[in-house]
Amino acid sequence: MRTLLVLTVLLGACAGPAPEEFGPPVTALVGARLIDGTTAGPIDDAVILIQGERITAAGRRAAVKVPPHAQVVDLAGKHILPGLIDLHVHYEPSPEEMPRILGAQLALGVTGVRSIGTDDDARLAVLRKAQLGEFPAPTVWTAGLGFTAPGGHPISQADVYRPERADDARILVKELGVRNVDFIKMWVDSKYGSLPKISLSVREAIVHEAVEQIIPVVAHIFDEADVYHLGELGVVDFLHSVRDKGSVDRRFLDYVGEKGIWFTPTLTVIESNWLLAENPQLIMKDAEGLAGMSAEARANFQDPAWREQKLASVPLDILKPELGVSQRFVKQLDDAGLFIGLGSDSNGATIPAGWGTHNELRLLVEAGLSPRDAILAGTARSAMRLNIGSERGRLVPGFRADLIVLDADPLEDINNTRAIARVMQGGRWVDREALLRTP
Repeated sequence: MRTLLVLTVLLGACAGPAPEEFGPPVTALVGARLIDGTTAGPIDDAVILIQGERITAAGRRAAVKVPPHAQVVDLAGKHILPGLIDLHVHYEPSPEEMPRILGAQLALGVTGVRSIGTDDDARLAVLRKAQLGEFPAPTVWTAGLGFTAPGGHPISQADVYRPERADDARILVKELGVRNVDFIKMWVDSKYGSLPKISLSVREAIVHEAVEQIIPVVAHIFDEADVYHLGELGVVDFLHSVRDKGSVDRRFLDYVGEKGIWFTPTLTVIESNWLLAENPQLIMKDAEGLAGMSAEARANFQDPAWREQKLASVPLDILKPELGVSQRFVKQLDDAGLFIGLGSDSNGATIPAGWGTHNELRLLVEAGLSPRDAILAGTARSAMRLNIGSERGRLVPGFRADLIVLDADPLEDINNTRAIARVMQGGRWVDREALLRTP
């Protein structure tokens, strides 16, 4: 009886349909050059098989058999890379405008974002709806509201936490835990000594309570000394760069390596102080970029008086050299083999959502990264920083099918990441035309 049962099972397995025929249909992306988010070189004439939201196979055409029932998409002459993950965004427009801004980010190939420190309850409600699939959006990880000193940076942001005492900070961290935030954010920056900096005791209380709540801490920094202080507390996730020195020394680089510290440089936010105000045509002639801006921001950049006032309101004699300092810092990290993530500080206002992510890639390459390493920073390495590196950021079997199809090679010119033909999120094509319409 047992022998008959085994024989029946074996015969059924031989005669039955291929495993791929069960479950969701298979999509085969055929003929493109694949940049898969690993450290391997690109794969020419590639095939990617996708079933449901996952990749089931990826490689050279000769090595990947396309099932006879698959829906074949001919992408000969195209280039495919993983969806971009931006580790530093904010949403400045009203909650009512946020769905459109989030949709524009997704349409520009940003399939994951970390919203880091300015999400009040109204914005959190919008982000929760996005994650429930109520409208198209990247996957969002949020820190809720962040922490700074009373009267400290960001001075223009009313809705952040400004505890004076360590006990108050602990209570607020616990409240964020109840809100199920993904990170705790703190700003540690005196803006060239012009503003108070969050105190040592309050930072320590924030970190200690975050450890109790099992919530990672992310810190905006400026001064080298604060990296050492927070590093000793166990913080390893830093936004921006060390800018109080022209360059960092070997001791600092060794410390960063020993502690496993990451930096997300956010070069775009420095450049945003002047780039679009001096060159409004860069965004006004970019229909896709405009979709990631609020209506008020679009009107502002069209107004010569507003642009003049913006340029007059910031110390460009300090900020323009600061970009160079930050780019040298990035190059030092890269030369030392240290971890760099991609973050643009996009906000939907002074930095258009989606547009800023691609601009950050450009600035990383200008800093000295190769196009391949800049793409890795915005894909596999940013996924690692979010602790999702086992399922996102690469285009390999078992991973989520978040990807961008390009008309031109980004390894030849990083600006070609904007030559977007199609975007896929979780195995489904994104309706870019609908999401990039501006009202």
